[in-house]
Amino acid sequence: MKIKHMTFKHWQQGLLLAGLSFSTLGTAQADAPHAIGFDGAMPPLSDVEVESNNVYDYTFTSAPTDWRVQSGVWEMTNRWSCSPGWSWFGGRSEEVASIWNKRKFSGDFSVQFYFAFKMGLVKEAANWKYNPANVAISFCGDGKNLGSGYSFIVGADENSHSVLMRKGKVVADSVRPEAILPSLVDGEPPMEQLHRHWWYVKVNKIGNRIECWLDNKLLFSHDDAQALNEGHLALWTYNNGIMLSRVQIFYENEVKPTYVKRNFETKNRTAQVVSSSKVASLPRKAGAR
Repeated sequence: MKIKHMTFKHWQQGLLLAGLSFSTLGTAQADAPHAIGFDGAMPPLSDVEVESNNVYDYTFTSAPTDWRVQSGVWEMTNRWSCSPGWSWFGGRSEEVASIWNKRKFSGDFSVQFYFAFKMGLVKEAANWKYNPANVAISFCGDGKNLGSGYSFIVGADENSHSVLMRKGKVVADSVRPEAILPSLVDGEPPMEQLHRHWWYVKVNKIGNRIECWLDNKLLFSHDDAQALNEGHLALWTYNNGIMLSRVQIFYENEVKPTYVKRNFETKNRTAQVVSSSKVASLPRKAGAR
């Protein structure tokens, strides 16, 4: 069973299997978020595939050409100093380590990623060399300034709370236990809570509402009457090192870059530079390679 080409907000043709029923959505519901559901016998989930045109899925098994490093060191690196054979893509810095996605999105979207902390960056710690704090995603930004859009910071201010900021101002925050990362104040936490743990972060923007999730728990939501509706996203940390195992971007619209056609006149020729695909057709000097 395969369900193909589902966009972020709209459905295409449904599938009918023996023992299953489905219903199509009317035009009045076309703009509401939807889900897939089945009635009757459940098909083997191992045989179900869902494909979508409007998603970017990054596991960093190849060169991260969709991403631009702004600050810090970003590379394939080991997560554990005690077991250096295990490596993932990650960034680190004693200041800000940030990486921007080059693509620009507008409308509704959902960004989901898994992160862990890199071991061995905190020299003061005797045993557990971790700093569980200050992991963030910025979105609807200008691609340069992390404070130009929204920022969801997990374990902000040295893990005293988690916050959502809009252009540098806090619009939502939480100090509940589920919004706080493990602490080393009272000793070493269990291995599965920090040393081996991968955190799951999800940010949904649907209309004017923004939802911020950590490990499948909703930390807070914010309704913005003057919501920012487009921009770039960045992942970053402060005075820390983080590992990224997977980043997924589900989006309604992608804003494509605009290329400007320009004329360049020289003594020997006039060439129109349109795109990289036209470079091979430009006139060249004799003997040039």
